[in-house]
Amino acid sequence: MFVFTCWLRWEPPRSGWVKLNVDGTCMIASGKIGAGGVLRDCFGEWCGGFAVNLGKGHILDAEIWGLFFGLRLAVANGFTKILIEMDSQIAVNLFQQRDSLCFHPLAALLSTCGKMLRHFESWNIQHIFRENNGLADCLARWSHNLDLDIQFFVYAPIWASSALADDLLGVAQGHLICTG
Repeated sequence: MFVFTCWLRWEPPRSGWVKLNVDGTCMIASGKIGAGGVLRDCFGEWCGGFAVNLGKGHILDAEIWGLFFGLRLAVANGFTKILIEMDSQIAVNLFQQRDSLCFHPLAALLSTCGKMLRHFESWNIQHIFRENNGLADCLARWSHNLDLDIQFFVYAPIWASSALADDLLGVAQGHLICTG
């Protein structure tokens, strides 16, 4: 087996597009879940963000609710082209198969997310590694400070400034890759 490090960093979207990074979080001991997300433009500038305490549930619930609230924020801001990034491959796969999942517990929520995409002229959703999603992770972890509620951020909160600065500066983080 061969192991090597791949260096990853957040990449801004193309000109004219906005990027939505979302993440879910779960506190294993308590089962409490939350989500967070951020919208940024082609310069990496903050266009909006959110953190939401979702109560108790599973990590997949948190990831899909994060997508829902992120899309809701993007629609409310009138963006027309959106690139969505999530570090949950399962959530991305479920979303891409949403039309064939009528009996899945998250089918209605996935369908609602799909309907929200009709507001966009162009969109794409893709899986990224955790190292590319630090700011969304920061917002998601902070969600546990809230009561059962959502908080929207017009401006970047001061406690997230380090993660935002890392992304703007192109700070890379190592991701181990194992090959057979």
